[in-house]
Amino acid sequence: MKTELKLARTLHFDPNMEILTAFFIFLFGAAIGSFLNVVILRTHAGKSFDGRSECPNCKHQLAVLDLIPILSYLLLSGKCRYCKRKLSFQYPLVELLTAVSFTLVFLSQISSLLNPFFLLTFAFLLFVVSVLIVISVYDLRWGIIPDKIIIPASIAAFLYQLVFNLILVQNYKLLIINLALAFGISVFFFLIILVTRGRGMGGGDFKLSIFIGLALGWPLALVAIFLGFLTGALAAVMLILLGKKSFKQTVPFGPFLALGALLTILVGKEILELYLKSMGL
Repeated sequence: MKTELKLARTLHFDPNMEILTAFFIFLFGAAIGSFLNVVILRTHAGKSFDGRSECPNCKHQLAVLDLIPILSYLLLSGKCRYCKRKLSFQYPLVELLTAVSFTLVFLSQISSLLNPFFLLTFAFLLFVVSVLIVISVYDLRWGIIPDKIIIPASIAAFLYQLVFNLILVQNYKLLIINLALAFGISVFFFLIILVTRGRGMGGGDFKLSIFIGLALGWPLALVAIFLGFLTGALAAVMLILLGKKSFKQTVPFGPFLALGALLTILVGKEILELYLKSMGL
């Protein structure tokens, strides 16, 4: 396995193949983004995920041509084909965001393409990104992180840690460290909630922190939490300076934690290396 990992770092892949693969992953991400819209809206409405898609206004079942990610919205000028009412810009936005995020994750992981566990790790990262997108949109729209999403996602992340570290690579020490880190992060967030009496963040952010700890593990989960606080603080200051928010108003923190986790997936190792170098380590 060590030999394969060395090859993965030294071999140069065909640029044309990389571009073609990235293009197909973009299309795949757009399709998944369409499904994520279904998850977001039906979770909020308390509906199941099965059944045909329909217009949220006239309830007319949508045809295949109405469901092409991104393109259908553009070709129909953002309106329902049947009732002509405006559709939410959330639909193409989530599809495009998912497509771009999936592509960037692939490009960030391409150096480990020959790693025997690449497919498992890559699939899990796409799952993590999907969860982060769903949670961000949900929190921005309704100010809550639903248990129906975050609890199953955290269980899946926990099972991934067990399978990967306990069975595949048999790194028991890393498994214990990752689980301890997730517990430590959760305690940290719980204390913040107690001190601020829930005004700075809520129970949903506490659960999201556990998911991030389990999903990213040591030490990247710490980078994600730091970036989440940094981007959240910068955004809050900007909104206050622009007069959009006051000091007494709160800003949903879940999307910033999700952004920190996404940035960590993409460039977390590089950020950590720069930090360690700046500290002379």
